[in-house]
Amino acid sequence: MFEVVLVQRRRGRWAWSVCTSQGAVAAQGRESSRAAAKYQAERALFMLLLTTVYRSRLPV
Repeated sequence: MFEVVLVQRRRGRWAWSVCTSQGAVAAQGRESSRAAAKYQAERALFMLLLTTVYRSRLPV
């Protein structure tokens, strides 16, 4: 399970992160607008979910 977090920092900058349900940061970044931060966070979440599917199909 993953969670997307957006936090406004100083001077209108936005920090984003994608965290696991245990609180570990899987991806993070900073953007100049909230819309850009939301887009990048959701893009990172999509990429994480995409790679998770392939990892579960790999033989052990």
